[in-house]
Amino acid sequence: MSDTQQLSTPDSSPTGPPPGRRRAVIIVLAVASVVALIAITLTVVRDGTRQTGSATHGTGGPQNPQHSTTLAPDTSSDTQAAVRGHWPLKMSDDFNGTSLNTATWSPYSGPTTDNVGRNNPANLSVGDGVLTINSHKDQSGGLSWYPGQKYGRWEVRARSEAGAGYGPVMLLWPDAEDWPEGGEIDFLEMPKPERKIAKFTVHYGSDNSQNGVDVPGDFTQWHNYAVEWTPDHIAGFIDGQEIFRTTDKDQIPPRPMHLAIQQDVGPYGDDWIPARNAQTPESVGFQVDWVRIYGL
Repeated sequence: MSDTQQLSTPDSSPTGPPPGRRRAVIIVLAVASVVALIAITLTVVRDGTRQTGSATHGTGGPQNPQHSTTLAPDTSSDTQAAVRGHWPLKMSDDFNGTSLNTATWSPYSGPTTDNVGRNNPANLSVGDGVLTINSHKDQSGGLSWYPGQKYGRWEVRARSEAGAGYGPVMLLWPDAEDWPEGGEIDFLEMPKPERKIAKFTVHYGSDNSQNGVDVPGDFTQWHNYAVEWTPDHIAGFIDGQEIFRTTDKDQIPPRPMHLAIQQDVGPYGDDWIPARNAQTPESVGFQVDWVRIYGL
């Protein structure tokens, strides 16, 4: 179910081609080898399993090949996919007040994913134009934007403090809560403590199949993360650069979805989010500068 195509080279006959064709065959094989080497450098096997949504759910399911990219955002960037693509703005929140707008946002309460920790609205704070999810011990938080919609574009400016035991996530989650059939699009996941890899992953199908990409960089810095969901494709962006695209109709969610932002508590999964350790700060923050929702 991946967009990756496997390259192959033709087998030679036991006696070899005629002299007039041998030179052409050698050239074709040489070109194919170069193309194959390029493809190999862009392909890696997915090394994680899971995601979280606005409701606790399981992990697993067959996983599709995952790609890495050459994008390496080591410094903060202001570039937006919406500006580059001239996306039409529908709704936004710049967190300019001192409290969360609960007419739009619904804070989480109750257990975090897999009942490892607890979500508490008190761990959400707004100030100086920034929303912060503060995680400490087994306490964390999250929130969802309502109402959802079918198709659209979302872009969020965010950064995460480093620290083992917590995994920031921004995703689109099915309004019907019918995961995995209803789909899931994680346009930012950072389960590892160093915050050096940002993951974009599409979950689809009744067996929770997955397709996605790993992007290296320094994600303790501010970056802009975006997802574009249309009837015929899903695309992901970091700092205005496209990092992922699929046109596989089986991978496109079938029903309305809403934005969710959260920081999960570890240990979770097969070392997906490792446990807190001696180097984990007393509090680890996941910060959001603004959220913008666009039409097609």
